Amino acid sequence: MSGAGAMISAGLAARCEYCRHRLDDRRKLEQRIGGLASFGSAYGASIGESRLCGLHDRWVSPGDACASFAEAQGAGSSASLA
Repeated sequence: MSGAGAMISAGLAARCEYCRHRLDDRRKLEQRIGGLASFGSAYGASIGESRLCGLHDRWVSPGDACASFAEAQGAGSSASLA
């Protein structure tokens, strides 16, 4: 694949969903964020598929992306960390 198609594929693979900075363990989120349980826990609808970015210290959705993307070990366009 080359040109625009390659850039689109690279962009899809570089999403937060596949990034090593995405903190995926919901139990650790509840321990790390005081008061999270008041929103119904890290398992609730208020969090959904969002996770905490350990690099930027903010919530990210699976489809988000940034210039600091670093592929998680074992991740790829067909893998799911959620």
